[in-house]
Amino acid sequence: MATNKTRLRFDSVDLKSSGGQLCRAELQFTFGGEQIESAAIDSEAGLGPLRAAAAATLIAIHQAVSNRFTCRLEDLDRVNALGKELIAVLIKVDFDGREFQLFGSCQIGPDESSAAVKATLNATNRFVDLAMRF
Repeated sequence: MATNKTRLRFDSVDLKSSGGQLCRAELQFTFGGEQIESAAIDSEAGLGPLRAAAAATLIAIHQAVSNRFTCRLEDLDRVNALGKELIAVLIKVDFDGREFQLFGSCQIGPDESSAAVKATLNATNRFVDLAMRF
């Protein structure tokens, strides 16, 4: 099966505590054979580490598509749907002068931060594909 060169491949996430009240998510992706690294900071409490992972994913997306569109995290939450625990994200995208809201989700496995990254990619992959066509 051929790999899709217009999609980010998620390689790793590393959450680091600042020793205070902040958490830094450091991510690595591969896009078209190139390494992309990104990071974001959020609160160490509650959903903060998951929001940091999602925000770092959006930074990597911006890098990959050379800012052909912009997006930001509107909301992130843990949800239970059909008896499964999920991370759900709502992403606002500005593309070609129009705004869109995208929803993505990923079932939570052993690593919640990876699920936050994958939910964000789930929401944005179609726009990455579209942006790379222009």
